[in-house]
Amino acid sequence: MATAVTRFKPFTRPDDPKITSLDAQAVACKGHWVITSPNVDFVPEPHIFEEEDLQPRADGRFGLVDCFQWPQLHDKDFEYSVCIPRKDSLPSLDIAWYTPTLEDFIIPTGAKFAVGTLRDTTVKQFEQLYQFLRSRHHPLQNRPIGKEVLRHRIAAARHEITRLRHHPLVFRDLVAFVAQLQRTLLDIHALLDYVEILYPLLASPPSKPVRANPTWMGCFTRNTEVCEALYFAGVPVWLVRDEEFISPTMNIVRPVRLTFPDNIVRVMYSERGVSKPFPSIFRGPGGLLRHYHTRRRYEGTLAERPEPVAPPSAAQSSSSQQPSRGGKQATQKQNRAARVKASAGPSRMPPLQKSTGGEAKWEEPVLPDIPKPHTLFDSAWRKAEKSMQRVQTGRVDPGYRFPKPTLFVNVSTPERKKTYLFNWLSARPLWISQVSVRSPSKFPSPQMWRDFLNTIDTDQPSSTRSASTKSAVRDILGENIIHVAQGYAGAPEEIEWRGMQVRVSSLSDPPLWLIRSILWELYELNFRYELYALDEVIVPHLWTTDEARVARQGLLYSIFPGGYGLLMWSEPLPQEPRELGLCASSMEIALPYWNSFFELLSVWPEAPPGLQHPAELDGSSGNSAFFEQAMSASLFYIQTAFDFLGRQPSLPRLFQFV
Repeated sequence: MATAVTRFKPFTRPDDPKITSLDAQAVACKGHWVITSPNVDFVPEPHIFEEEDLQPRADGRFGLVDCFQWPQLHDKDFEYSVCIPRKDSLPSLDIAWYTPTLEDFIIPTGAKFAVGTLRDTTVKQFEQLYQFLRSRHHPLQNRPIGKEVLRHRIAAARHEITRLRHHPLVFRDLVAFVAQLQRTLLDIHALLDYVEILYPLLASPPSKPVRANPTWMGCFTRNTEVCEALYFAGVPVWLVRDEEFISPTMNIVRPVRLTFPDNIVRVMYSERGVSKPFPSIFRGPGGLLRHYHTRRRYEGTLAERPEPVAPPSAAQSSSSQQPSRGGKQATQKQNRAARVKASAGPSRMPPLQKSTGGEAKWEEPVLPDIPKPHTLFDSAWRKAEKSMQRVQTGRVDPGYRFPKPTLFVNVSTPERKKTYLFNWLSARPLWISQVSVRSPSKFPSPQMWRDFLNTIDTDQPSSTRSASTKSAVRDILGENIIHVAQGYAGAPEEIEWRGMQVRVSSLSDPPLWLIRSILWELYELNFRYELYALDEVIVPHLWTTDEARVARQGLLYSIFPGGYGLLMWSEPLPQEPRELGLCASSMEIALPYWNSFFELLSVWPEAPPGLQHPAELDGSSGNSAFFEQAMSASLFYIQTAFDFLGRQPSLPRLFQFV
């Protein structure tokens, strides 16, 4: 097949050597297409004509059809994509092209399966780039374009960094989520360049072309007007035309062969030589839909059982210096003291004593193990109307997203408590990963959670009623979770929880601070995810698009400390009042979290009118106006939650500092 080198020769028009947008600094051919650039001296191989699969490769990126790796077809809705930085063009963005390895994958001590997080030093590099981009955004946030999309992208990047730092993932998902974060950060960088540099040049074109920016990705286009506008603005651009439309007097500086990529991964993902490709998310030619789907959120894949972690050898068990697979991340400074505390006992009352707080339908036992509920939410629950005729069944699954905390105190023997706690702490990383990445459509009832915590046999169940219930648990939780929670026979001496090493032998009578903290976490997680589920059902129109979802999630996350997610996994327990959110004893600290809560509820049908405006501390004794608004919000939320769940909703609990 003829190439541009054989078809074309350098040519200069007599008395007119100027290169216009229709001339060629470089020219190359692809079939009957002639591709010219007025401002760069190479022509990349085009992947814009044919229908191709948009499918993550082994590095989580989309290969040659990825606008974050290779020039794509210009689209007006994603015009800023031309400003995406080229790989390795800016040293300050090195982390945006990094690919994780197993050495970066940190699996907690005592884990049965290869579920972990990204190495903290790498997460910090992403955090530094994120902060740099935020500092660039600050002086540009009042520019007339890009406000909303930048706000959404910045919020998404913050959430994705939090996920990599705190949320347990299998390595395959980790690779995909790292690539997604990198695309988001590169998108923000491109948007900032577009707002600050390119858009002003497009809005007020210069009198002569600006030198092409060598760090920008550029684009292909079939539109001569677009080509001229981008040429004058300094964007690397390649004009695609049928050879019949090429003028015989076109100025040609350099006929070239197509440039083929040599640093883009094309092979599919595999583990231990077994191919495990990511799914294709779109098939089509270059253009709007390819740009759109490249930015779609990855949902994760949890259908396959994660790899089991090999138990340590005797030599490994005796050495505190031997890392787990991928190297063990340094634990928090509190771990030595926490290890001592976690192994100390006894904690409180005789181990066989059962709850004396009553087992009425709407009551929970009153025990030292159980953290006290927030006064306003507790009062709201007592005042709520509990008629089952109010309940709107079928709209929100009434199951518990996480085990009902009282299951851990209503046990008959210390050994059963040990089994419950060990099974939950073993399954916790994998279950949190599932809820975080792709939440199940149904959740277990308290009895189902009890069956799970008590250990479900992995053999084929019998036909008894009990076996039928356990089979239903298996269907909801999945085989992976069932296989993790198989009791403490052959268990390691220690298991990791929130960065602390907990001795398994202490779980039959755990220290009061430990059991209370574990239950506090479960109450908090259930409250957060019930609020999330209710909001999606009650105001579904605010969750319909990616942009709307990011905005709504951002508001939801701002109700809780950190402001960028719902889950808690490896971060230390709260150390100071500002980490308690709605439950902070200081009104000044709690106020912004309550105002976010008011704002979220304010668009729910029949919300109290007082929630439309943020509360302020009026300085009066007790700040009565704030408390009136907070009580109104608590009553409204608790009653609404009951009306959808048909049971007592999870109430925020007070945390007692360790």
